[in-house]
Amino acid sequence: MSSQSNSTDYDFKGLGFSKIGYFKEVRSKIKELELLNIELARRHNKLEAIINSMSSGLAILDNKLTIVFANQLQMSMFPEVSLVGQQCHKAFFRRVKTCKDCPALKTLESQETYRGEILIRGGAFAGRWYEWTTSPIMSPGGEVSEIVLLMRDITRRKEAEFKLLQADRMAAIGLLAAGIAHEINNPLTSIAGFSEGLLRRLSHLPGPGKDKRLESFREYLEIIFNEAYRCKDIIQNLLEYSRKSTDDTDVLRVDQIIKDTVSLVRQHAKNHKIRIIVKNGLAKGFNRVAGNESELKHLFLNVFNHAFRSMEGGGHLTIVSRTSGNMIEIDVHAQVSRGSASSREKIPDPSCSDIPSQTGEPMALSVCYSIMRHHRGDLRLESRASGEYSLVLRFPAAVN
Repeated sequence: MSSQSNSTDYDFKGLGFSKIGYFKEVRSKIKELELLNIELARRHNKLEAIINSMSSGLAILDNKLTIVFANQLQMSMFPEVSLVGQQCHKAFFRRVKTCKDCPALKTLESQETYRGEILIRGGAFAGRWYEWTTSPIMSPGGEVSEIVLLMRDITRRKEAEFKLLQADRMAAIGLLAAGIAHEINNPLTSIAGFSEGLLRRLSHLPGPGKDKRLESFREYLEIIFNEAYRCKDIIQNLLEYSRKSTDDTDVLRVDQIIKDTVSLVRQHAKNHKIRIIVKNGLAKGFNRVAGNESELKHLFLNVFNHAFRSMEGGGHLTIVSRTSGNMIEIDVHAQVSRGSASSREKIPDPSCSDIPSQTGEPMALSVCYSIMRHHRGDLRLESRASGEYSLVLRFPAAVN
């Protein structure tokens, strides 16, 4: 009996030992899981840090083009939009339908990577250029389950490319102007010379006042003579404007630069029923800026041409120069004629972030903005109550 009781005690002890061993094993597994969770969290944090430190915005789309993930840079590109949970065409482009030739759809269909560039034309992000890449994430079944969309803001690069293009065009204009200036000056010299000779002969004729026709001839010859020399001045201004720009700066009379640039566009303005009014309110000795003459003429030519585009039905372009503290302020005010439609909606903010379209017009304003920054100045757009606008240029005055 006692032996039977002892064997039962040993069985209970064995059961207890087995339970203790089991709990020890469970605790060991729990410890391993905790360590694995810590390692997974560490790796997750590391991966998240890598993704958020990328120089490109990253978004992951499902097969319905819904954004399921976006890194911090991608969200900072579109701060006014909650990206996750929205379809990409709604989040990025404010469109109801899928974009035409959508690269994400092409990646879904072909399982290939696509690259390209896109300009956002409407909405709060209008004027920005993005470089994009769409790549497939494959499922175990060999189908595209998700799409990786990489986006990089290349607006500034596009601006630099356009500036290089403008520089090439300016160089081409310079070569063209230098090539044809001699050919144009030759006939102008002949016209001016012969008209001057005829005027001298008329002055030696006896009693020119008796024949009214001779007075008409004198008037016509004087007009020919004056206009010929005006054309020579325009050509000279064009040559100066087309001269290759350098980084050298001089102390320049800004009112003279405005006058020279206006002479280049005056005929164009006349043809489009635009009257140019120049009001110089700068004090003597306080009309100079430190800058590059070629760049400043480029600046004013672009500003004037931009104003002309908003005055399709004619009007008045008023250019007012004045002093404001230690700054020189140039106010270019486009006043549209009555009965003609104002193009205020075409006028963008002349900042580097506003570079819309393939027309190049707003891009030209962006180049102007860059020139102003190079000259330590400021360019801003001011709206008027009448729906008109002014472009105001502010330069630090250079004191002799």
